[in-house]
Amino acid sequence: MPVIPTQHLEPLTPLIGHWRTSGAVLDGHGNTEAHLAGTDAYDWLPGGHWIAHDVDVTMGGERVLVHELIGGVHPAGGWQMHAFDAAASPGVMRLSLEEPGLLLLRGGGVRSWLRIRAGEGKMTALWEREVGDSWLTWMEMRFERT
Repeated sequence: MPVIPTQHLEPLTPLIGHWRTSGAVLDGHGNTEAHLAGTDAYDWLPGGHWIAHDVDVTMGGERVLVHELIGGVHPAGGWQMHAFDAAASPGVMRLSLEEPGLLLLRGGGVRSWLRIRAGEGKMTALWEREVGDSWLTWMEMRFERT
């Protein structure tokens, strides 16, 4: 039986599905330091109140696995995002809809601009790291629906 999302999460519906992921990790000067490739999967959890996001990519020859939960309400607006990876504690971030088709993820000195081209089955993401008073591009990613 298909899961019906809560009205609060409906703007995230274009994320749902499986994606082929590719991109590059950049050094502090914008040069490619490593390539990344793998998959991302977004699935509704039962009840439609949360989304599970599973990442399985290789970055520069190293496998990276991340499980994220997206949902609830973030105190600053948007949604909570809890990331579980090799770190000792989960990362907690904020995901917000900045304009139709553009999501912003912020937390822990990083931010990511995720542009969804739902009708084309494609997404792009620009990841940045905060260094002092500036934001430096860290990763450029592309996603194609599978």
